[in-house]
Amino acid sequence: MEMEIISKEVIKPSSPTPNHLKTFKLSLIDQLTLHSYTPILLLYNSHHTNSSHILKQSLSETLTKYYPFAGRLENDGVTVDCGDQGVVFVEAKIRGCTVSEFLADPKFETQRLLYPEGFLWKDSCIGHTFLAVQTTSFEGGGMAVTIAISHKIVDGCSTATFLNDWAAVARSEDRSPPTFLAKSIPSLDLGYIMPEIVVNKAKTCVTRRFVFRAQKIAQLIQSVLGIVENPTRGELVTALLYKCAVTALTEKTGCFINSNLIQLVNMRRRLATPLPDDSIGNFSWYFTISNNHESEIMNLGKLVLQLKKKIKELRDGEDYQSLNDWLTSVVESIKNAKELFGDVDVYRCSDMHNMPYYQTDFGWGNPRWVTIPDLLVKNMFVLFNTPDGDGIEAMVTLEEDHMRLFQSSPQLLEFASTPI
Repeated sequence: MEMEIISKEVIKPSSPTPNHLKTFKLSLIDQLTLHSYTPILLLYNSHHTNSSHILKQSLSETLTKYYPFAGRLENDGVTVDCGDQGVVFVEAKIRGCTVSEFLADPKFETQRLLYPEGFLWKDSCIGHTFLAVQTTSFEGGGMAVTIAISHKIVDGCSTATFLNDWAAVARSEDRSPPTFLAKSIPSLDLGYIMPEIVVNKAKTCVTRRFVFRAQKIAQLIQSVLGIVENPTRGELVTALLYKCAVTALTEKTGCFINSNLIQLVNMRRRLATPLPDDSIGNFSWYFTISNNHESEIMNLGKLVLQLKKKIKELRDGEDYQSLNDWLTSVVESIKNAKELFGDVDVYRCSDMHNMPYYQTDFGWGNPRWVTIPDLLVKNMFVLFNTPDGDGIEAMVTLEEDHMRLFQSSPQLLEFASTPI
């Protein structure tokens, strides 16, 4: 297999950003979000002969509405200079590999080649483009479209909205302009510069993909009936991954270690006055559950109950009835968030399986597969839908010796396919 870079250029908005929009302030939630770039891969069975031209032109038109994406974050970490500096666009071609061959053995080494060089899990976005795109054509037809986008300006929900808006423009479909959350969420002066939350990265980490088919998820539901009412797919898979990870760590160390699970939650629908699903920016927060006793982690149903209870508190808690009240509670919890995200005995879950990535149709059909490459972040779970929409694919990153025990867990392998 051989990768050839055909071109690399900067795509700017098709129309200049008006002067009154030249300065964009990040919201409070944006300010508290990681700088790191999130990579997404969308794989298509086919594409048009002039697809790269269509994608460039439609991206340019989309950036007119998403003008902050084409700007640059200034050194204060709050102000975006919306001067139409543009985004990176790379066009590439793979020789000696078809889409079917890639899917038969989707090695992470190959997946990394499909992203713009220098942007995969890139850390700081200050002074750099917020967005980098690469299109890669396969032999025999088919294309990968990848993006690396800064978490400073989007969460998973708004990334999916941006991709679908871009795809709609490529299909010559009109869409209303996006609503930027930063316009309604104050960019509060915290009185100090928010220190960067750094998550633990380790070269000793490995990532594996576990697939939970619909039939196995149905069996998982049956296993907790009588303990949990109406468990969701995401809750079940998250709880099982956490349970098996802690069990494997106990086996590895020879003793039980207390830990926390951090679950990121889209808050758009969880206020008394919900925000639109298609609003752009960061509007996710977290809750934690703990395994203070070994008996708790051994019971899957009790773990799911903890997840349900915490999610309900986010929706029904008195602190979250209004936007301002919720923001006040966020400010109060900042220090705790920094401590949690820096803790070595913390597991983190980002659940994106209900987000409409599989609806991203640039004019040649929906993606055959949506995924992310291997992560560098220790103790991380990321959930996506399976292509048929009925199952869940879980990307799990653990230290190598921890993963060796985790992927051999009998309960995990009872419900998940052999790790890839």
